[in-house]
Amino acid sequence: MSQVLTGRRISAYLLLILLQGLLVACDNTPPEQAIKDALAEIETAIEDGDTGTVMDRLSDNVVIERRGRALQRKDIHRTLVGIFFRYPNRNLTFTRIQIDLDPVTKKQAPVQFTALAWGGKNVLPDDADSYQVDSHWIQDGDWKIESLIN
Repeated sequence: MSQVLTGRRISAYLLLILLQGLLVACDNTPPEQAIKDALAEIETAIEDGDTGTVMDRLSDNVVIERRGRALQRKDIHRTLVGIFFRYPNRNLTFTRIQIDLDPVTKKQAPVQFTALAWGGKNVLPDDADSYQVDSHWIQDGDWKIESLIN
């Protein structure tokens, strides 16, 4: 009799684990929202001077074109550190975000947005500008920037 109860108990646990897996799969964030969340994370990380979080949102093969020059991961990291030292008080806002998810794979998306950036050495901004940004995102576990042109 105890073997029957043990068998039923194991079956019940396996069923519970399966149902939890199905519930987690149903709660996935839509890709467009996941990209917007990633952009918000990047925005906060730049304002906080957190290079690690920004770099985590870049794919291993990322290429960013800045002022006609292609930057690789190491160059991007150096540029971020330089900007963070030059502008200790930074503010950044991404607006007019347009995401065109690949309808077939749902794992790639061109994303266009406007970045409003201002900052300085003191409380008042020394510099402010807006940038029209064209980026390409891929899903590699998380959504990551594969290329970016401003």
